[in-house]
Amino acid sequence: MYPYGPPPGPPPRIDARQLRPRRRWFVVAGVIAAVGVAIGIASFVITLTSAVESVDDGRAFASGRSVTVRIAPDDDAAIYVRSPFVARAHCKVTGPPDSLPRVTTPGGTFNVTKGDARWERAFVLKTDTDADYRVMCDDPRGVLTFAPGDSTDVSSFVGGIAVTVLVPLGGILAAAALAIIVGVRRGRHRRWLEAQAYYGYGPGGGPPR
Repeated sequence: MYPYGPPPGPPPRIDARQLRPRRRWFVVAGVIAAVGVAIGIASFVITLTSAVESVDDGRAFASGRSVTVRIAPDDDAAIYVRSPFVARAHCKVTGPPDSLPRVTTPGGTFNVTKGDARWERAFVLKTDTDADYRVMCDDPRGVLTFAPGDSTDVSSFVGGIAVTVLVPLGGILAAAALAIIVGVRRGRHRRWLEAQAYYGYGPGGGPPR
C-alpha cells in the first residue's frame, strides 16, 4: 500500500463519515434480515392457524348422529375423526337429490392436534351445488367422534412450512452478503483515504468503487 516503506508518524484519523459505501447500508442489511424473519414468523402463524381451524370441533358429534354443513362447488369440506381411529367409519349424506356430494377418502393422511384432541381427516366431500347437506356418520362399534371441517391441502401446508423456513434463511443470507460487501468496500476506501493523506493520491489514482 505504501511503495516507499511505512508512512512516517501515526496513521491518520479517518472520519467514518467519509467512508463509502455509507454505514446506512448496514441498516439496510439489518432491515432485510428482519423482514425475512418477520415473513417467516407470519407464515408459520398463518399456516398453523389455518391447519388448527380446519377442524370445527365445536360441532363434533358422536357416532350415529349427524351434522348439517353447507358446501359450495369450490369448497373442499371434510369429516374428521377423533383419534384413536379404532374402527371402520362410514358417512352418509342427504340433501338435494340431484346434487348429493361425492364422499371420498383423502389421498394422504392429515392430522390436526387441537387442544388435547387429535383429529384425523377421514372423508372429503365435493359437490356441484351450493346447498345445505346433512351428514350422518357411524362406525360398527359406535365409539368414534366426528367433526366437520375443511379439507386442508397438504401441498399448501407443506408450501407454508417451506416459506416459513426459506424466506428467513434467504433474508439472513442476503443481509450477510450485503454487510460483507459493504464492509470490504469501506475497508478499501479507508486504505485509499489513508494513502491520499500521506502522498496526496490513493492507489490506482482514484477512490475504490
